[in-house]
Amino acid sequence: MSSRLVAVTCPSCGLSKSVPFDQCPPDATVTNCPKCKTTFVFSRDAASLQAPPPLEQAAPPKAAGTTEASAPRQCPKCGYERKESDAVFDAASCPKCHVVYAKCTAPEGSAAAAKISGIVRPVNAGTLIYHREHTLFTIHAVIALIYWVGLVFVTKGAFLFALPALLVALLVGQSALIAHLKGNGIKLSPTQFPDLYDRHVRCCKALGLADYPDAYLINGSGFLNAFATRFLGRNFVVLFSNTIQAMSDRPDAINFYIGHELGHIKQKHLQWAPFIWPVSLLPLVGAAYSRAREYTCDQFGRACCDSTESALKGLIALSAGEKLWSEVNIDAYLEQTAHSSGFWMSLHELISDYPWLVKRAARINNPFVAPPPRSLFAWIFALFMPRMGVGGSAAGVLVTVAIIGILAAIAIPQFAAYKAKAQNAQMRSMQMNVPPLGKMAPRQP
Repeated sequence: MSSRLVAVTCPSCGLSKSVPFDQCPPDATVTNCPKCKTTFVFSRDAASLQAPPPLEQAAPPKAAGTTEASAPRQCPKCGYERKESDAVFDAASCPKCHVVYAKCTAPEGSAAAAKISGIVRPVNAGTLIYHREHTLFTIHAVIALIYWVGLVFVTKGAFLFALPALLVALLVGQSALIAHLKGNGIKLSPTQFPDLYDRHVRCCKALGLADYPDAYLINGSGFLNAFATRFLGRNFVVLFSNTIQAMSDRPDAINFYIGHELGHIKQKHLQWAPFIWPVSLLPLVGAAYSRAREYTCDQFGRACCDSTESALKGLIALSAGEKLWSEVNIDAYLEQTAHSSGFWMSLHELISDYPWLVKRAARINNPFVAPPPRSLFAWIFALFMPRMGVGGSAAGVLVTVAIIGILAAIAIPQFAAYKAKAQNAQMRSMQMNVPPLGKMAPRQP
């Protein structure tokens, strides 16, 4: 009797391998294609079981236009077209996004059924969040609440009168950036870089953002980067021109940059930043939360790419530059993660807002990978060292200076008043200890 086999097929490149049934995990599991590095979910129960057919027996021909009689050729949700190798998957669901066809039907000719190139499948944002981000955010929120309430009590409400001045200073500083974007940048639209705009819109749809942020392209001046910002309740995504040029041979990697910045917006990192700002100055915990946000947003960027390799190439470009990123050996690059556990690398990462790029790449390649342990002595030293790059931008520095100035303006007059009261009390005490003139003892001759 032939042993039962389960065919595991990559939905992206079609690579298929047969695995014995008893060696497959009983529950759904995440796996990576060894060829194209695509991450997909495989379920033993959902896959079709097969026994090796006799060599002389040929498979019956299938009707043109369909993979199986009950399976549509194109998924009505993500647009994936089934291949011959997808016959091992359940005919009632899509091999790529795993949606059940019966639950996702659209009238012929509708926008939902229209084929759109690239990614359009929505993702489960909850599965992309770094496992420590929620805990670190809770710590920040609690400490920040205690700080702001305590500041009001310590200053006897005077801080509330100074708060509008602080908000105006922050508004002026942020408005300078937005004015620069609108005055010197190029706003993406259906008529301005339509391909790039289309990528931006599809990434927003994939991450479930109903209100699309305004997207701008600016001169990168040789830097590969992108960032997200917020002004008066409106979100913005800014792409550097050098990033777009560098990824021209692999445009899917541009989605990684867009998705990463959309992740900051999706997770409301920009909205909470002013409130939790005081805690971000603390050693260890402030930088740890910043690194956790980067890990989370890397997964959002990965979810917007058609393959893991595209996301890795996009990130590796930050290391290798505009021209050499395509020549980097990904496997060798990922092996560098093993050398990140030394004292100096651990120390400088603990006080930095960003994880090492090799560690970010390793987590993109496998979200469940365990990072190398950091040096214990590095933790001890980092506890007494300030977080590097406080605030993360010129706006953060402006807020720091403004708050210090406001606190000084409140504290110095109070200290002067306290000093004056102390001097008055001392003078009254001296006056009470001096006897009246009529009762002074006569001098001895």
